[in-house]
Amino acid sequence: MKRFVILATAALLTVCLATTAQTEERKITVTENVAYRNDVGKSTVLDIAEPLFGPQKGRPAILIIHGGGWSAGSKNDMVYRTLMVDYAMKGYVVCNMNYRLVQEAEPPACIEDVRCAIRWMKANADSLGIDPDRIGTFGHSAGGHLSLMAGVAADSKAFRDEADPWKQYDCSVACAVGGAPPTELGRPGIPWGDRKEFWPIGYIGACRTPFLVLQGAEDPVVKPELTDDWVVKMQRAGAFVDYVKVHGPHSVAYDQQLEFTRPAMDAFFARYLKHEDPSVSFEQLKVPDFGGSGHHKAVAVRERSLPDFVVYRPVNIDGAVRRGRGALPVLVFCNGGCMDTSIGYENMLTDIASHGYVVVAIGELQMFAQHDKDRHTPSSLVQRALDWVEAQSIDPVSPYYGKIDAGRIAAAGHSCGGAQVLANAGDRRMKTYLILNAGMGKMTMADANPKSLKNLHGPILYLVGGTGDVAWQNAQTDYKSIKHVPVVLADNTRSGHGGTYGEPHGGDNARMVCAWLDWQLKGRQEPEKLFLGGDLTDYDAWTIQHKNFK
Repeated sequence: MKRFVILATAALLTVCLATTAQTEERKITVTENVAYRNDVGKSTVLDIAEPLFGPQKGRPAILIIHGGGWSAGSKNDMVYRTLMVDYAMKGYVVCNMNYRLVQEAEPPACIEDVRCAIRWMKANADSLGIDPDRIGTFGHSAGGHLSLMAGVAADSKAFRDEADPWKQYDCSVACAVGGAPPTELGRPGIPWGDRKEFWPIGYIGACRTPFLVLQGAEDPVVKPELTDDWVVKMQRAGAFVDYVKVHGPHSVAYDQQLEFTRPAMDAFFARYLKHEDPSVSFEQLKVPDFGGSGHHKAVAVRERSLPDFVVYRPVNIDGAVRRGRGALPVLVFCNGGCMDTSIGYENMLTDIASHGYVVVAIGELQMFAQHDKDRHTPSSLVQRALDWVEAQSIDPVSPYYGKIDAGRIAAAGHSCGGAQVLANAGDRRMKTYLILNAGMGKMTMADANPKSLKNLHGPILYLVGGTGDVAWQNAQTDYKSIKHVPVVLADNTRSGHGGTYGEPHGGDNARMVCAWLDWQLKGRQEPEKLFLGGDLTDYDAWTIQHKNFK
């Protein structure tokens, strides 16, 4: 064994989404080639990185499992060594393991080695200073398969484990991350490829272990459709599976697209291993619609400080601020049906964020639609969102400090959500309004009624979907009755009440919304040709009218 000390600043070794950096000097020790089983040989060794700062007992731990097609690769690969050091600098005890490759021992030997390593960590929990109930796994490619197997098959009777010297300990884990993980082999002719008990696909069910799966949409090695299939089946069965699918090849969790995948890992481990990580402010991350079409690829996150909302934001918010030459404007969004989920609008909201906005949408982050759990929300949540924006913009501890502009806020809502916006129309923090496939007419809904229009104090855009839109007539009535603020009525005559919000990048409706925001919150003059000049060159089957503009 060889042991040495690494001294570095956490900020230098961390890829993180949030901008709050840890800069204090930290030390860790690294001990190499520790045997986790003595009955096999040099293949079954691991390296250990231990923090010399913070609590020295009851710490969370991560087991890293290398890739290489089960026939190559090593814990010595620089990516895994860097990851080991990086997470140790965050306060985790990290073990980086080798296992028997297929030329040395046929599967399931590799699976059994991972199970043995987990048991070894639990058997040595006291000397390692770890909490045996707070161990997570990470692996990429073949290692991703082995990581997921650690989560799904802890109780499986399919593995011999007779030679495991630590078999009196259980091999369950608190969470598991798989990057580009083969959930089934998908190739004929390999004997163990047909053994479902050796693959995550053989364990579909409401597993108690939470998973994070990272997949490249253009992966030529692991078929994305097989990963999609496993994730959907597990989610439908009631398992907790976060899925981050991005444009990229096989190495999305290895050395590609790390701006998406690494922050997702950081948040996932912090949440499920119950570890305070100041470098991330959020609990969960999702990449809808591959991050949008704008210059700043965007993500959806659930912030610890605002758990009942989703924040759609540029993944590199500092870069977006620099490119925009100042703090980003904000859109507060209310959902159709006044429901507590924005998942039906996430393509549009992600796209807006990718053009240099922060969007605060009512409802918890959902990895997949769970409409049986949807609930109605009160209109007062708009005030809560506005309060959060205001507080975060001036809080020096917040990752949004100086990066969101509480003086440039718009509010938008679809259908019943439009009524929620109008119910709060008198709030002076809102500079402009977008009423999507909605209108009051003569009705009362969500604490709003026709008198609410008198509270408007800024320009307002109504967007409807033709005469087939149930809100079409109400929007016409509102448009005629508004006399004191500028108003535009845009009609996508073919879209109907549901609009185009679920289409890639939110479709035409999202482009119209973004143009309005660019005009009203960023002061860009080009959209005037659209809204005041009626230039609908890029908008087929639309009509537009306006009034009260000077």
